[in-house]
Amino acid sequence: MKRHGRRIVGRNSELYRSSTMVRFNKIFILLILAGVVVMLSGCCMKRDIEAVDVKISRLRFEQKDMKAKVDHIDSLLSSESEASVALRAEIRNSLQELLDQFAMIQSNMNDLQAKVDNMSSRDASYKVIPPVTTTDSGADTTAIATEPVIPGIDCQELYDESFINVPQGQYEEAIQGFTDYLTYCGKENLADDARFWMGECYFFMTKYNEALTEFNLLLKDHPKSEKRPGALYKTGRCYEELGRKTDAVRTFRMLVDEFEGSLEAEQAKDKLNELK
Repeated sequence: MKRHGRRIVGRNSELYRSSTMVRFNKIFILLILAGVVVMLSGCCMKRDIEAVDVKISRLRFEQKDMKAKVDHIDSLLSSESEASVALRAEIRNSLQELLDQFAMIQSNMNDLQAKVDNMSSRDASYKVIPPVTTTDSGADTTAIATEPVIPGIDCQELYDESFINVPQGQYEEAIQGFTDYLTYCGKENLADDARFWMGECYFFMTKYNEALTEFNLLLKDHPKSEKRPGALYKTGRCYEELGRKTDAVRTFRMLVDEFEGSLEAEQAKDKLNELK
């Protein structure tokens, strides 16, 4: 499309220049012939010859001036064409950013809806890790933990506080909170969500290698997670941003095959068309 547009612009400019030059050349030739006829007829006076010379000189000047204007028009058309290409590229980038933001908002809404649906059983789903207590002799009276603990962690509250930072653009704080969640509450049912949002935070910070690591961990550790379609799409986007086109295409195709009809699959199809 871009080449076709340039050919049209170039062709129109060439036609305009050719028609202008032909018109002036015809006038130039006619004046010369008129001067020759006058001289041959014997009716030409000196001032007539001078007048013809003046007209010829003026015509030559106008011819040069017209050529300069045509060249200027060519330059403007070329510049406008390049500006148009740059504008289209900028629009495509902005559209992609909007699509990424939309996907993030959609994920936010899904998470919030899940929390609303489970609100009635929320208290029962809380896991508070009790503080470590000791006797006077210093012996630990708490059962031996199978994972690191810190006194009085409320896993749900830790997740919620971390999650709130994401839409506010406080990505560093969100990453730290989700990291703590995975460290102390890694066996809870929101572990895949925490991993996903860590990847999203890194992605929006343009730290694509770090984001790729988080999304790949989610896909490996939680193969049946509801976040899998989103993680696959963002994995493909990370590959794309890192210039790994083959890996991006492979990932987008996997997403389309596994989740045909989903929002992420439709976005992946658009990406596959762009990457052809």
